[in-house]
Amino acid sequence: MVIHFGPIQFLSRATRSFGLAVAFTLTLVFTPSAFAVKSTGTSTDTSQLQLKTERVVVFKDGYCLVVKQGTATTNAEGSVFTDDVPDAAVLGSFWAVPEQGRIQSLVAGWVDTESKTNRQVNCTSILEIVQSNLGKACSFEIGQQRFDGTLLKVLANDELPTEPMQLSLRSVGSDSSQLSPFSEMSAPRTSSTVVHSVTGAYFLIRTQFGDKMIQASAVNNLTIEDMNSSIDQRLTTRSRHKRISMQFGEANADVRLSLMYFRPDVRWIPTYRVNLTDQALVANKVKGGVDNIQKQKQAQLILQGEILNEAEDFVNVPFHVVVGVPNFRFRSVPSPMILEATMRNMLSQVAPNIMGASNNSFSNGLYSQRAGEFASNRAGGDPAHVAADLPDELIGKAGNDLFVYELTPITLKRGERAMVPILRTDVPYRDIYSWDIELTHSETYASSSAESNSPLQLSEAKIWRQVELINNTDIPWTTGAAMIMDGMQPLAQELLTYTSPGGICRVPVTVSVDLRGKVADSELKREFNALKWRGNDFARVEGNIEVELANNKTEPVPVEVRLRFGGKATQASDDGKIALEAFRAEDWRNHQGNPINNSCLVRWNASIAPGECFKPTVQYDFYLQH
Repeated sequence: MVIHFGPIQFLSRATRSFGLAVAFTLTLVFTPSAFAVKSTGTSTDTSQLQLKTERVVVFKDGYCLVVKQGTATTNAEGSVFTDDVPDAAVLGSFWAVPEQGRIQSLVAGWVDTESKTNRQVNCTSILEIVQSNLGKACSFEIGQQRFDGTLLKVLANDELPTEPMQLSLRSVGSDSSQLSPFSEMSAPRTSSTVVHSVTGAYFLIRTQFGDKMIQASAVNNLTIEDMNSSIDQRLTTRSRHKRISMQFGEANADVRLSLMYFRPDVRWIPTYRVNLTDQALVANKVKGGVDNIQKQKQAQLILQGEILNEAEDFVNVPFHVVVGVPNFRFRSVPSPMILEATMRNMLSQVAPNIMGASNNSFSNGLYSQRAGEFASNRAGGDPAHVAADLPDELIGKAGNDLFVYELTPITLKRGERAMVPILRTDVPYRDIYSWDIELTHSETYASSSAESNSPLQLSEAKIWRQVELINNTDIPWTTGAAMIMDGMQPLAQELLTYTSPGGICRVPVTVSVDLRGKVADSELKREFNALKWRGNDFARVEGNIEVELANNKTEPVPVEVRLRFGGKATQASDDGKIALEAFRAEDWRNHQGNPINNSCLVRWNASIAPGECFKPTVQYDFYLQH
């Protein structure tokens, strides 16, 4: 067999090394099974805990509680161990609880293992051919001169690095971590592999004139009878991984225990689909004594959970998703038992928009300005207006009592996402149209004559159509994004706020084009020196507000009108409800810094017949410094 190696092919190899041969080491990133790494704790070791994840309790803020169970038999020293150590756990949340007996001590540390294996590879250099055919006769050329002899020795020294490199273990192939570019950062194991190769620059041959040292890069036309073209390659693998050992004090005893810890990188996001129908409501389905039962219709409410996993692999594990968030004060402090210096949070890197690490596109600047967003403890109760912030609510707050939705077991590997059904039910709903009006007055003494509004102002009055849903189930509805549908026609996507069983909530749908409104604010008189406060004189201003809301639909509509302004309402027509609140700077233009006036909120609830107008009025007064 003849192999031709040209001198140009080996020029770079010749310049790489000169003189003494050195050992070449190559560090590879690999899976443990790639080179059959053997650790001290194997599956046949009965003292190793066989842990299985029993359940995962997931919260909306990106944290979860992992509960595992395992069995083992204590060794001669009365201890068991596990190499299944999480890469993240909150301080004070890592617990090992045996079913019987007690743990005398629990120690977390590192285990170093080393294995040596051989594999046969093809020769790719002159020196490897020489090494694989030592003792055989050969002939070759260097320039114009021919050499004949017996391959004697390769001049090379095997040297291992003093400190082998430690790289994060990255699985290849079917591992789900390849779905996330950040997943490998959280791998708890480190390993390095040294490949021992023949990389010297010279070899020896024995000729009839004596032994000669030959430079491998200069050899051309090497000929060996019955040439062996493969070589044994030696691999030395060093592995380092975490281990937790538990001392029970009794040898050869069966142990069963639970391991639990609270960690980041798993969260769930609730999403709703509300299908509106024209079907009449079955009266006995409604709880809470809601008025106007005959006006209620039926909607189908579907809740699903979107689960994000950047923590670890969960195989056939029941997921419990929680409404509300527990108060974990040290959630950013890692437990010392996981042997990590900092708390890693992969979700904040993989999904920064969802975790609030960047600007969120779901801005809700106008959310608090619509009359329909309110929360009621019970259906039929007095609605209280709340200003909900979409990003914060979707993450969750610690104010609600915890409620758990228990889901069926699923398999969810690290880097994967899942969507699971939670609830499907028929609920009563009704349409209601809401209009929020905010009037501002000037705090300057100059007379503010009635403003002449352009007729185009009518089209700017936004009367919102909303659906009022009643929770007739025995479980709460958590805050989440809601898609409002009419058959297959999407109407809107909004926020469905937390609603307890028997409670009601409103979800905005769209601005109505068939309801038009306008407001007229006129000053009636001024009374000078009506009040002296903090050494200043104030005039009393009296005025009148006229609201007009026209229904251009072909059917009667229920409406709710909320009027807010600075001052005090003295009289409201049409059974308007008056509520006085503390001074608000937003009620005033050219604010002078005198918080002497109240903020007043007047609310009307009415039903407007087709083609009719609802015209409530308010008389008010406020004070101006002069």
